[in-house]
Amino acid sequence: MTFTPTPEQVEVAADLIAFMLISDGILSSREVDALNQYRIPELIGLSHDDLLRAIARHCGHLLALKPNAESLRVVDVEQFERRLDRITDPQLQILIARALFVLAKSDGHITQPEQTLIRDMLTRWNLSLESVRA
Repeated sequence: MTFTPTPEQVEVAADLIAFMLISDGILSSREVDALNQYRIPELIGLSHDDLLRAIARHCGHLLALKPNAESLRVVDVEQFERRLDRITDPQLQILIARALFVLAKSDGHITQPEQTLIRDMLTRWNLSLESVRA
């Protein structure tokens, strides 16, 4: 799939990837490895380092919201949906959906928070599992 996203779309895609990577509260080395193996940063128009900076920025934003909270709300569905709504190109939606699936599965299991984000994404973008299969 050849697609050149706009800078705004790249930023939103990076945010969506960050949401998925830390949705279960753990950024596993297998998830980071999957970023490279499947060339996810390149597919969305970022370098690996720029994507990691976007993930760090996302984590910093979460911590700034509740720096002393005993339980940090890692999955903010409303914020996730706002970003989903900013991606309107069907080709980019499928590209991002595939990337999020790969990342969710990369550590061997799809956690409940990851399932929540995937279901929300599929519903919001009116996609089926079959439509995002590579």
